[in-house]
Amino acid sequence: MTRKSKQYLGAASALAVAISLACAGGAAAQVSTSTLRGTVFEGAAAEAGGSVTATEVATGYVSRGRIGADGGYVLSGLRPGTYRIDATTADGQTVSDTVTLSLGQVATLDLDVAAGVTGSTVSTEVAATDVGDVVVTGRRIFEVRTSEVATNVTQQQINDLPQISRNFLNFAALAPGVVVQEGDAERTISAGGQPSVAINVFIDGQNQKATIIDGGVAGQDDSRGNPFPQAAVQEFRVLTQNFKAEYEQASSAIITSVSRSGTNELQGDLFVQWQDGDWISQNRFSEERGEPKPRLDRLQYGGSVGGPIIEDRLHYFLTYERKEETRDRTVFLNRTEYAPLFDSELGTFTAPFEQDLLFGKLSWQVDDRQRVELIGTYRSEFDIRDFGNGPTSLDRAVTINGDNRSVILKHQFFGDGFFNEASVDYFSSVYNPRAVNFDQSGARYVVYRDNVAGGAFNFNYNAIETTVFTNGGGANNQDIEQQSLTFKNDLTFNDIDWMGRHTIKAGIKYSMQEYYVAKEFNRNPFFTYDVDARPEVVGSRAIPTQVALALPVAPTVAENNVLGIYLQDDWQVNDRLELNLGIRWDYEDNAVNNDYETPADIQRFITALAAHPNYVPRVDLDEYISTNGRDAFTGAIQPRVGFSYDFFDDEQTVLFGGAGRYYDRIGFNFAFSERFGPVNRTKTIFFSPAGGAYGGQTSTVAWDPIYATREGLDTLLAGTVGTGEVFLVKEGAEMPHTDQFNLGIRQKFGEIQTSLTFSYAKTENEFGWYRLNVNDANSVVIPLPSLIDPDTGVQFPYRNAFYSDHNREREYQAIYLQIDKPYTRDAGYGFNIAYTFAEATQNGSRDQGLSNFDFDYPSIALTPTFNSPGTDRHRIVASGTVDLPWDFRLSSIITLASGKPFTGFNPGSGGKPMWFEFYPEKRSFILPNAFAYRQVDLRLTKEFQVWGGDIVEFTFDAINVFDFKNYSSFNQTYRVNNGTPDAALNPTFGDPTAQFLPTRSFQVGLRYRW
Repeated sequence: MTRKSKQYLGAASALAVAISLACAGGAAAQVSTSTLRGTVFEGAAAEAGGSVTATEVATGYVSRGRIGADGGYVLSGLRPGTYRIDATTADGQTVSDTVTLSLGQVATLDLDVAAGVTGSTVSTEVAATDVGDVVVTGRRIFEVRTSEVATNVTQQQINDLPQISRNFLNFAALAPGVVVQEGDAERTISAGGQPSVAINVFIDGQNQKATIIDGGVAGQDDSRGNPFPQAAVQEFRVLTQNFKAEYEQASSAIITSVSRSGTNELQGDLFVQWQDGDWISQNRFSEERGEPKPRLDRLQYGGSVGGPIIEDRLHYFLTYERKEETRDRTVFLNRTEYAPLFDSELGTFTAPFEQDLLFGKLSWQVDDRQRVELIGTYRSEFDIRDFGNGPTSLDRAVTINGDNRSVILKHQFFGDGFFNEASVDYFSSVYNPRAVNFDQSGARYVVYRDNVAGGAFNFNYNAIETTVFTNGGGANNQDIEQQSLTFKNDLTFNDIDWMGRHTIKAGIKYSMQEYYVAKEFNRNPFFTYDVDARPEVVGSRAIPTQVALALPVAPTVAENNVLGIYLQDDWQVNDRLELNLGIRWDYEDNAVNNDYETPADIQRFITALAAHPNYVPRVDLDEYISTNGRDAFTGAIQPRVGFSYDFFDDEQTVLFGGAGRYYDRIGFNFAFSERFGPVNRTKTIFFSPAGGAYGGQTSTVAWDPIYATREGLDTLLAGTVGTGEVFLVKEGAEMPHTDQFNLGIRQKFGEIQTSLTFSYAKTENEFGWYRLNVNDANSVVIPLPSLIDPDTGVQFPYRNAFYSDHNREREYQAIYLQIDKPYTRDAGYGFNIAYTFAEATQNGSRDQGLSNFDFDYPSIALTPTFNSPGTDRHRIVASGTVDLPWDFRLSSIITLASGKPFTGFNPGSGGKPMWFEFYPEKRSFILPNAFAYRQVDLRLTKEFQVWGGDIVEFTFDAINVFDFKNYSSFNQTYRVNNGTPDAALNPTFGDPTAQFLPTRSFQVGLRYRW
């Protein structure tokens, strides 16, 4: 643990107990639980008075509720699972039923004590839950009367559907509007036409938002690993529109997951999965270049165990998973005439990846009114990368280290007419890339194409260069850590009658966050050597032409206090109409570097820039100078309204809709540039054999071999200033927010549920960095080194100046169609189809994420509106499972998309690029010429029952089984030249240059469970 971790955990333990004892109230938010409600009848009349209990079949845990004057009851705070529901009326009549609830569900179950059976509104779909050797069946209740647009992913889907990586978030793609994209270095999740930073993930109610860097989920950016052990996931829910007031810090989608718990039966499993590099097809372009087939061996193994410590009272669950990947990367030269210089550094080298995931949980039912859970997760990974696949040597490699830790302590209290959940949690996420050879001198070998005249060798500092080879120590060294200690209390009153039945939820959250950011870019000295192909001068690599070295920058520690409060009323106006009325407010006191004060020298620099004759004002610079810190944004008020109307009061045909505002946040890495850029200074020193004026440089340093050591360079650079960059963040910048609207209809056809949703979202106040030292889109940049500091009489040490523009907007219009038939053992099959038709547009920078640098335009207002680069017009994700003879089971995911837009450059006559106006060539799959992306994944499972009823399970995965070539990059040069509007079109425009992953891959697995 680092810095404040130990203090945080100590405070967490003490305060959790205090909160638990102090709180006495309501039904928890649906982030990690479910709600069951309904009416108790005697014949046709409602039965007033009495009680209802829900006994979780697997654990024996009991939840109690009371029957109101109108016969209604509400049971809140239920874990997703199978329950025996028992109702006892005031005169002693009883009725029982067994049902299965999904995560986040608000399900309806009517009970008739006269008939002794459930009311007719309940689905007859049967779900199966394994409890040791016993299979318990219960009616799975469809959630129809909800205004949320949500998709539940069950444990059966997580276990059975094909995938290679064991990352449960892959299955978020089963929800319409959500895109999961696999890359060589990371996996991204985006939704609603927005980038990945706009989503949020909750695991057991804990907020896992990335607060400093990209990714949306902490630990996902720049990672090939999994955020959480798949064996510990019970199920999860993806909300893409109209999520209620208890959800925070997301403007596109929420993913909420609940972990598994121990039961009254000892259960566990052991698994191993293996993928050999020979079972993966080669990338088309790698094959065409004649490269050897790259190696990628993947081994995943682990297990889980859970059971009772005290039956019906205290249970445990533990799991461990490990992932090992062995990849080969080839170091080669594009210009083979230089091979003799670097022969020992060429060849194929191994790039390993390793990850460990640990999870543990204790669940304790203190009595029939109180429960306590203690949950802990540990994740550690390292990944050696950033070398090879070209002229970059192994010693330039960087190790990407990641470390996530979390602890959750949760207390639940079930009262008469209310339910309360109090929790305290600690979360830490570390991103720590380090150069494998941090203390070695970097070296960059360069050929100058026009350095060919004369018989003697002369340095040419200003020539056009082509990099021949790069070796030496890497340049990326960072230590970024987010920590938080969070206290939450959610209170729900579920027994309020006034013009209908109300379930009123209220919650408060306080989080103490700490950000630690240390960046050491280019702290390895970066030497450039002038290498010429002529044999008589090839030895010139002995003397470098120059060296660049960044000066050290002190780490930054920032603290941010977060407060969130909400109120949600789910109002059943009558048997057909329900209204969902919510409001939320969030506040952060240091979200965008609010405690920063602009240094005096930067204030003088801004004054000098504004006085430059070529400077054209476009912003009020007074709004970018912080003298006493910035006021925190207080306007994050978020009303949210939804409704559902059951046309025939039978949960078959339901009209639903809603509208709401959803505020996101700005990652600290964005505002951190304001602190880091001016002091992240790089000094470049030019060398020559004798020093002085040489090769066009007025001042060079005579080369001495001692300068190849860090000690020698430190002496050489002592007292130098170097140059940095100025970043200015606007005062009072509003957080990004999205206004969402939707209207839809659900229709059940027996065991099949369908929905059609019309969705609209408008996003405002996204941000980007724009150059301050340029007057319009076609002007020459004002040379900043020409500015003189009036106080010192010397040049300002800044080479660039940027300001934050917060006027980016997005617009998203979509139609979602879902068809869902859950898999059950009795039926022997299940399927889900999600179709998205979307139009997404935006302005601002073409970059997506926290960087958002725009060098094409001086402000967002001057940029065009263009198609969002990450959104397909048409997207279909179909999944399903079917039982086969002899205990075989076949599962599949089919992903089809019409293709993401790309940009055309060189439009003619100096015109601006045509941003994201072109689409890739489409190919056939069932439909002719309809899809640019096609992927069919299969998993075949065979089960054997062995001694004592235990199960041995073999799996075979075939990913992208038809080896479709899904292209990711395209030739964007629209015209051969940029001279005239009728200049010749480039015949290779739009041709692909790279592929999306995965290519065709196979994997085998073995699982033993008891």
